[in-house]
Amino acid sequence: MTLLLDSNTFLTPAMTYYAFDICGSYWSWIAHAAATGDVKSISPVKRELRQKDDQIRHWIDMHASNIFMPDDSAVTNTMAQVATWAGSNGYTTAAVAEFLGKADSYLVAYAMLGGHQIVTLEVAAPAAKGKIKIPDAANAHGISTITPYQMLRQHGVRF
Repeated sequence: MTLLLDSNTFLTPAMTYYAFDICGSYWSWIAHAAATGDVKSISPVKRELRQKDDQIRHWIDMHASNIFMPDDSAVTNTMAQVATWAGSNGYTTAAVAEFLGKADSYLVAYAMLGGHQIVTLEVAAPAAKGKIKIPDAANAHGISTITPYQMLRQHGVRF
């Protein structure tokens, strides 16, 4: 099973505990795991990460061909399921629009399509109807989520 990386598995580590100058091993492992197919991400995440001209963007540009799966037209059907779920579970119109306008909804759809697991720092909040969290949407569609720490432990990574 391939692990699909959320934007925050790049952004938060780069800006905090796994900054490029502190823990280059994290980034080397991500690049290696992507080359072997253990981890991937999707084009909408890549588009989010490339919005700023920073270290993340430069690192993404160097490793994009191994990390990011190409857009897949087959995801249309699963996106429709995700959109229907989002619109029919009591979330505000603004929350649904935000969720569907970001990579989050696509991560869930791609995970459904390929039987993948999602790696994210988001935490489930099913009662909070003001924002749709990836773990809640994933859980509703039979997709599991794990944290980056769980991902590293599952793969026996030691820095």
